[in-house]
Amino acid sequence: MNKPLLTDTGLMKRRQQRFLWMKAFSLLGLALSGLLNLDHPAWGQSSRVLRIYLARHGETDWNAEHRFQGRTDTVLNATGLQQAAKLAESLKGIHFDAVYSSSLRRSRDTADIVRGEVPLKIVAGLNGRGVGKFEGKFLDRRKDPLTSEEYPKRSRDPDDELDGGESLNQFDARVHATIEDICSQHGSGTILLIGHAVTNQMILRWIFHLALQQAISIKQANDEVYLIELDGSNAPRLWKLITEANLGDL
Repeated sequence: MNKPLLTDTGLMKRRQQRFLWMKAFSLLGLALSGLLNLDHPAWGQSSRVLRIYLARHGETDWNAEHRFQGRTDTVLNATGLQQAAKLAESLKGIHFDAVYSSSLRRSRDTADIVRGEVPLKIVAGLNGRGVGKFEGKFLDRRKDPLTSEEYPKRSRDPDDELDGGESLNQFDARVHATIEDICSQHGSGTILLIGHAVTNQMILRWIFHLALQQAISIKQANDEVYLIELDGSNAPRLWKLITEANLGDL
């Protein structure tokens, strides 16, 4: 099946801003074919469409060092600030009815760079999962062999709170309630959410009714953004922004 693309001809004329929107599920390898009707003839004809731009905060030093961040309030590094600026440029010209971020600074600062004049709504329910004793620990087996062995085992237990953190069931329920509440406030229009890697996985899980393993297989980089289109009379659709940095995803 050919991948359907959306293009913005104005941006395509400027090399620095060139991008394509691509069906995200086709490149992510998600089993969504039963949920997303690619050939629905009425798609886009309804005026009651909610468009959710779902982005991840820019890079932090802990991202670069492959360390668990969780609830730790880390800040954007130089690369993260550049990523946020590029995201703002890519989304320039899109009118947002609302912009949401988590309460953590790396998410708030990314949103502040992107949002323009739109007021920022800070929602703690969009925070990343608290990982308890593992916060600040390295994911790299060479740097922390004990953590790299213990965490995968414990993280598979949906009720394990990771010694002062948040169980997977608790986290999933929190994000589910948060995105449900946000969507209930916007029957249509366009909103931007700046979240975290695992938070965005759970958002996609709720919207597309994914199994847990499907959701956690989604790998959204710090400089990637998705577009979700919700229409009560059609199945939801998921798109991914393709820039020069990730042309290999085409």
